Amino acid sequence: MNNVCKNLARMIDLSAVQAQNTKEDILACAEVAKKYNIISIHVLPNWTSFLREQIKDYPEILIGGPVGFPSGGVATSTKVAEIHQLIADGASEVDMVVNVGRVLSGDFDYVRKELEAAVHAAHPVEAKTILETHYLNEEQIRKVCDIAVESGMAWIKTATGWTPSGATVENISIIADQLDGKIGIKASGGIRSLELIKELYSLGVRRFGLSIGTTKTVLEQLEAQPELFSELDF
Repeated sequence: MNNVCKNLARMIDLSAVQAQNTKEDILACAEVAKKYNIISIHVLPNWTSFLREQIKDYPEILIGGPVGFPSGGVATSTKVAEIHQLIADGASEVDMVVNVGRVLSGDFDYVRKELEAAVHAAHPVEAKTILETHYLNEEQIRKVCDIAVESGMAWIKTATGWTPSGATVENISIIADQLDGKIGIKASGGIRSLELIKELYSLGVRRFGLSIGTTKTVLEQLEAQPELFSELDF
């Protein structure tokens, strides 16, 4: 495996977080992650312990856990409890969905307190804020980015993958401009090609939430043609 392929693999959060994902899907993700040394696998919470067993001999592969998923609308205390349970089960990253309804209502004090509670509950595990950008306008995206930075979040993530859109060039451009490098950007939701990955990478994205199908496709492309990423500092 060439260095370009290896480097991209260490930016992929391999995702199996849809309602219909089965045990066989989790096993398939584990095998792909082992083959390419992918940085993390994200599964729904009930699979965390099972996944931990599948990759116990691969300490470089992290386990990601979704919190308040996919609506973001559960109580803050429930999100905190989910974080504690995920970490106890083996999660080494947590991705929490922002309370979209509170953002749309302009209740940013609530949002701030919830993000702070999540960061505190997860420490020292890194936490990401999922914006679910499909529902937000530019002003709201920028506001939650600011709150995430102030709250100590390690990353901003675009979407759960359960909405019609997420990781668009427009959304990533807004996020990158507002964050100005303060915390990391994870693009997730609708990424299905190497061309989009390249464009988002050039805007500052350093983690990509991808399905197993897309992951295999893009890494196989780079195995065969590493020059496809040669124009970037990669």
